[in-house]
Amino acid sequence: MTSATNFSRKRNAILAAALAGMVLVVLWFTDALRDLDRQIQDQWFALLAAPVATDMVIVEIDSASIADVGLWPWPRELFAQALQHLEAADVRSIMVDVDFSARSRPDQDQALAQALAAVSLPVYLPAFVQQTSSVDNTLMLRQPLPEFAEHAQLVSVNLHPDTDGLVRRLGTGFNWQGQLFPGAWIAMTSGAHTATWIDFSISPSSFDYVSFSDLIAGRIDPERLRDKKIFLGATAIELGDTLAVPVHRALPGVVLQALGTETLNRGGLYRLTAAAEGTLLLLAWLLAALVFPRLTWTQGLAVLALALIAAPLAAVFAFQNLHLILNIVSPTLALVLVYVAANIARLDAVTLEHLWLQITLRDHQAIHDRIIATANDCILCLNQQGQITQANPAMLHLSHSSSAQLIGSHVRDWLPDIDSELANLSGKPFDTVLLASDHREVPVEAIISTVDLSAEPLYTIVLRDLTDRVERERELEYQATHDLLTGLLNWPALFSRINQDLRQGQTGSLLAVNLDYFHEVNDTYGQATGDHVLKTIAARIAHTVSDRHPAGWVARVGGDSFAVWLQGLGFADGGQDLAEAIMAAVEQPLPQGPHGTDGDITLQVFCTIGIGNAATAVPEPIGTASPEFRSAKALWRCAEDALRRAKARQIAMHCYSTADQLAAGQRLQLVPAIRANIESDAFNLLYQPKIDLATMGAFGCEALLRWPSDRGPVVPVMTLIEVAENSRQIAPLTRWVVQTILAQERDWQARGLPRHMAINVSARLMQDRHFITELQALLASSTGYFHFEFEITETALMSSRELAVELASSLAQSGSSLAIDDFGTGYSSLAYLKDLDASILKIDKSFVTNIDTHRDNQAIVRSTIKMAHELGMQVVAEGIETERDERYLQSLGCDYGQGYYYAKPLTVEQLAQWLAGRQQQTTETNHRWPSDLQPFRR
Repeated sequence: MTSATNFSRKRNAILAAALAGMVLVVLWFTDALRDLDRQIQDQWFALLAAPVATDMVIVEIDSASIADVGLWPWPRELFAQALQHLEAADVRSIMVDVDFSARSRPDQDQALAQALAAVSLPVYLPAFVQQTSSVDNTLMLRQPLPEFAEHAQLVSVNLHPDTDGLVRRLGTGFNWQGQLFPGAWIAMTSGAHTATWIDFSISPSSFDYVSFSDLIAGRIDPERLRDKKIFLGATAIELGDTLAVPVHRALPGVVLQALGTETLNRGGLYRLTAAAEGTLLLLAWLLAALVFPRLTWTQGLAVLALALIAAPLAAVFAFQNLHLILNIVSPTLALVLVYVAANIARLDAVTLEHLWLQITLRDHQAIHDRIIATANDCILCLNQQGQITQANPAMLHLSHSSSAQLIGSHVRDWLPDIDSELANLSGKPFDTVLLASDHREVPVEAIISTVDLSAEPLYTIVLRDLTDRVERERELEYQATHDLLTGLLNWPALFSRINQDLRQGQTGSLLAVNLDYFHEVNDTYGQATGDHVLKTIAARIAHTVSDRHPAGWVARVGGDSFAVWLQGLGFADGGQDLAEAIMAAVEQPLPQGPHGTDGDITLQVFCTIGIGNAATAVPEPIGTASPEFRSAKALWRCAEDALRRAKARQIAMHCYSTADQLAAGQRLQLVPAIRANIESDAFNLLYQPKIDLATMGAFGCEALLRWPSDRGPVVPVMTLIEVAENSRQIAPLTRWVVQTILAQERDWQARGLPRHMAINVSARLMQDRHFITELQALLASSTGYFHFEFEITETALMSSRELAVELASSLAQSGSSLAIDDFGTGYSSLAYLKDLDASILKIDKSFVTNIDTHRDNQAIVRSTIKMAHELGMQVVAEGIETERDERYLQSLGCDYGQGYYYAKPLTVEQLAQWLAGRQQQTTETNHRWPSDLQPFRR
């Protein structure tokens, strides 16, 4: 019985070996074994890859050379220069892997031909066979032009990929119509002329690489090239001369030629023919079929292990000593297949079933363990007592603990709030906190499920780390409540805090801090410097408030504006002192050279502050704002109104008061009154003469608007203009002034009154392109008697340079001119004044009145008059009050004067009478009649 069983098992083993042989035959003829062998061979080369000593230099047509030349294809005289440099360096031979089969410019072809003729050493040029086109498979030969081929040896550069698309082997060349073109690698080799496999264990870094541009520029030491074999070709990716190869993925064609040459220099690299490899596979299978069925499985395993060790050693020996690539994959696979098949055939049905069951269970357990181990979520397994029985690596990582710490511990030690969820088992995710071993609290999302087992139920807890989500939520909350540039609160967050304090009965002061002329910093030094200044100023304000009133809050509420809430601190109770401290901190010089400013320039920024007290803030009317921001908005409106008043009065600080509140009410009443006065032509125009200081004759007038005396209390001009600007009535009011003057034009001409008429234009109108167009249309209706001069303050012009230049151009087109009013109170530059093309410069009266007793003002006025004359402008001095003022200005060469010394603003009738009296004081010879005056233009 035993003998029969053994015989049966051996027979089964032999049949199994035969079946394995059939499998090998199928694999052999489907090239599956060859593909596996290629992959093993490539990995072998990658393992052995290392630099070796060579006598070859690759002259690269690299990206740097293409950039230096600036075009492609290159002029052929560059290749001629390269040949000359290589000849001078006494190289051994030159392979130029560049296509010269097409003609270029005759002089370029001639230069290359002469260089080839002059070279005394071997030069090889490429020839290759390719398809005629993408749709025509007919082959054609591409070779250098005859004049080039005459002085060089033509070699093949055709490289043929393997079935997997990778280049591994180099042929001997090709024969075309009886002419032999040897491979470039063969021509450059001193050894046998045979085909070879490329030895990719030779690292491409073994070669010396020289940039083409460095070669022709003479930057390469000739000793570096002496007695070397030179390969000249493209390595730049954009030239497309790259081929897919094993180990290195892709290499330029010229590098592959060099690798092939070095392989041949080292004796070449060969492998057995397909027939020889098939014979070796057959012998391996036959040996295995004879041996393994006769051995026990342990004896066979020992023999197989020896074979698996011997095969790689034999391959290494053949590669290093015989230059032979042995295919060990197929024979080794034959041994393994026969061994496995023979031993499986010996098993009976019961053994096979048990073996299959164990394999299946092991696979399932491996899959289960792998899923748990690789899961991104943290997984805990608990028994019915709440003890942890299993934890995956993600849980170990999140809790910063080891498996020994977790396994056996109670889940409450890590999830302190888990008891209620374990009792409910809702199956829904919930947020909780994980206590890590380093005592950190990690926010997590948890879900608990139950697994019913035969013994007792098992609980699984899946945890998901919410740290990133919580951080994003905090970041979004921060972005919603803070200014990202300065890190201060934004206005909604500040208003919320103010409203909260006010609802709790707290009082306090709200400061509106505005940086003066901050746009000049951005315009002059750029936005980067502007941002640096804002961050520095914000830090100073925050530090001052934190240091002196920790209960205060600071916010950025605009591009150059900040708000400071001083909770519990009134203006008179310390708010003024803190505001002064903030102003002092802001106005400290900034560090030199921030973000691109010159190192020798120190920036200094000034500010204006408006203060609103919670006690004086007017509450929002019901229905005009949401309850959330009602009180804060009212308080902020008071602070902004105080800020505007401070700027209008040119003072550093102003606190909103009851008087301001009353004035605000009066201004509101002025809005309909201004509209009514415009519609009823009730406003008055007065005219203040200007005197020519050279002839002392009347030069012209400035039109001045006055409130009608019969329409209630007289409204100051500054208040009238302010209200008109803020109620968008400044354009209709200015239009009324121009129309009224134009209506008087014929009467003035008939009386011989001065024709030079100056009109003030509000800074707000510079932003209104529609008004500028309308003004041009109005001026077009003029009879031509008046020459209009529109006065705009220097500060207004500086606030919007582009619009100021546009306005000056529009006025010039309409025959009018531009005057710069109140000069000396702004920050204009000479270049800007030149670009404006203004005709008149008016010196502010603060520099003129009593000038003979103020040396500083004398220097300013003297330099201003000189500068204006050099720019081709005339000068008007405002505020002449005394004869001394007049004489001093005449001595400086000032052109015109204006002030109470000559006349107050007059009505038309008063002006006519004044002119009549003035003309009696001047003689006919030195009087310059107004009708002869023309505006002085550059």
